[in-house]
Amino acid sequence: MSKRCPECRYVNEDSRIFCAACGAALDAQIRLIQGLEKQKEELSKNPSPSRQRGDVSFYGTRSTPKKKEKSSAPWVILALVVIAVAAWFFLKG
Repeated sequence: MSKRCPECRYVNEDSRIFCAACGAALDAQIRLIQGLEKQKEELSKNPSPSRQRGDVSFYGTRSTPKKKEKSSAPWVILALVVIAVAAWFFLKG
């Protein structure tokens, strides 16, 4: 079975990785890697301002929830009840 070049449609031998006529990659994985490298080069030449990762404000920073301050009202009421019971006990007798 022979390999047909996806670029120029030239029929190559099975052992070839690149086309004998135009030099294009015959293996699909090599073409994929070359395509990704081209995209990377284009992005490095023309970085779009909307795609820069320096600005992370779109991630939405979440503030830590504030701890609830425990109310001292139950302790104040308990202290008043203790004082009232003690006063009643000492004044009655």
